[in-house]
Amino acid sequence: MTLQHEQAKGPLEIDQLAEFVPGALFRYRVLPDGTDRVEHMSSGCVDIWEIEAADLVMDASPMWGMVDAHDLPAMAASVADSAKHGTDWSFQWRITTPSGRRKWLHGVGRPKPQSDGSILWHSFILDVSNSQQAQENLRKSEDRFRQLIDGIPNVAVQGYDANLVCRFWNHASECLYGFSAQEAVGASLLDLIIPPPMHADVVAATEQMVASGQAIPAGELTLQRKDGSAVSVYSSHVLLQRDGQTPEFFCIDYDLSERKTAEDARLHLLSQLRESQKMEALGTLAGGVAHDFNNIVAAILGNVELGLDDVPESNPARTSLYEIRKAGRRARDLVQQILAFSRRQDSTRQPTCLRAVLEEAHDLLRATLPADVSLQLMVDPTLPAVMANATQIEQVVLNLANNAVQAVQGQAGAAVRLQLERIEQPDALKGGDELEALPPLAIWTGVGVRLSVIDNGSGMLPETLARVFEPFFTTKAPGAGTGLGLAVVHGILREHGATLRVRSELGAGTVFTAVFPGLTDAVPDAPLAEPPKVAEPAQLLGNAPAPHVLYVDDDEAITFLVRRLLERNGYRVSAFTDPQDALGALRKAPLDVALCITDFNMPGMSGLRLAREIKALHPNLPVAIASGYISEELRRQAPAAGVDEVIFKPDTVEALCAAIERLLER
Repeated sequence: MTLQHEQAKGPLEIDQLAEFVPGALFRYRVLPDGTDRVEHMSSGCVDIWEIEAADLVMDASPMWGMVDAHDLPAMAASVADSAKHGTDWSFQWRITTPSGRRKWLHGVGRPKPQSDGSILWHSFILDVSNSQQAQENLRKSEDRFRQLIDGIPNVAVQGYDANLVCRFWNHASECLYGFSAQEAVGASLLDLIIPPPMHADVVAATEQMVASGQAIPAGELTLQRKDGSAVSVYSSHVLLQRDGQTPEFFCIDYDLSERKTAEDARLHLLSQLRESQKMEALGTLAGGVAHDFNNIVAAILGNVELGLDDVPESNPARTSLYEIRKAGRRARDLVQQILAFSRRQDSTRQPTCLRAVLEEAHDLLRATLPADVSLQLMVDPTLPAVMANATQIEQVVLNLANNAVQAVQGQAGAAVRLQLERIEQPDALKGGDELEALPPLAIWTGVGVRLSVIDNGSGMLPETLARVFEPFFTTKAPGAGTGLGLAVVHGILREHGATLRVRSELGAGTVFTAVFPGLTDAVPDAPLAEPPKVAEPAQLLGNAPAPHVLYVDDDEAITFLVRRLLERNGYRVSAFTDPQDALGALRKAPLDVALCITDFNMPGMSGLRLAREIKALHPNLPVAIASGYISEELRRQAPAAGVDEVIFKPDTVEALCAAIERLLER
């Protein structure tokens, strides 16, 4: 067989071979006048267009009519461009077959100009619907993934390449870091969210991740926002490697700000709980030791008073007795501060005149005021009454004023001012540049009272100011303070629902301010009436025998002391250290006892039980309980047991005698 013969047979054999190839192979001619015709079509056309090859050779228009209208302009343009430049043609388009099936076709071809001016195309068309559908599914899947990632509100995801150039930036990243997706995509993460000190480490870690194929370990990082502020995140990394494609990197950041805030709040609450537990333990300890300790203090102070009465003014021993009395009073006051701080004192509140409280505190302060310190008192005459415990508010004033006096002592022109002002409620909510130790309560309306203690001392550093209300914190020399004074102030004012603020400036002094809600329907603020003077027993009873007082206390030193004190003040006293002995005496002897005073905390029988037993024997006999620790529980239970009055034990002799006279008058 000759070569020419083989070449002659070539086209026919190629056409026959095309019958066994998937898809459609055809020859297509475009004439100079623009008309076209299909000269040959393989049988694969049926699978693609559902039209026989002979029909397409006769009329190719149905083949073009199936092209999707959206793809037809681009398809025609690609054919024209290929014919114009004589380049190979390749295009993908969609068709809809007569049976309604949607298909993706991929065509390739080569135009060849002919001597008659026509263009002969040899083209091959393949149904790529399955492949295209897979790609479409993949695209949709990726779109859904991106929408999902973009829609997660609290997880910031950034995609980037091996050079740390951002390729993906979800909405949460915008919210967390402040950069929009338009700003971030295409920029380096080093310029976006990585603080400069971390640049070298991040670059090295990324290079290691590329080299090893292992993602960077997850961990907590402090990155930066667009405004330069720091943000805490838990960052993890994902490395995606797909065949034939460059690696993709994703950084997934969880904002830890809320968790950090919650953790800080938890630690703060835990610290407060520990502090509260410590203070509760202190309060329990204080309550437990107050009885015995105050018995000791009462014995010291009482015997000092007796000693001063017995020693002439000229005796040098009086100096020692005065020092003992001073130390005893300090011990008594220290226990009272601990009890006040632990809120184990009486906190009964009633409409109170703060002007009278301030004036009384002013008088007390003047008695011990250093010669180089001036103490000023400024009081608004139009103050409303407030709901308060006068004793506790006086303690607040004394603590603040003593602090102020110590702050200015030794300075030229040292001055302390105590000030009371009428204030409107909206003004009470204004804080300014002050440290707000107790925030204002917005539940009261109308007027209030502002108490200010102002000094012109050296002021405080900010770090000192931040700690002034911490229990046991003090800047005073050892032995000069306990660090409880301002903690007591804070506790009392908190119980009163008052506002507490402090302003201090180095070299300019300090201002403590407390604001109390006023009582618009209470009796107007007026000075308290002078307390009645305690009358001597002989003045009350004429020539009658001195009142007979029965005193019960398990502490022999206190029993001995009270007997001597009361007898020196004109009373007859029967003293017992055993409650049962006292009851026995009441049962056997004629009833000439005018008053019974009993200790509260005694072994075998409490003062409350003894009071009930006495009232059962003699219902009209006045009974008082004396205790070094008067708790709220004792005050609640005392009336039910028939107790007429509760007396604080380590008070002065005058206070004890005054309480006795009140009970006798009843």
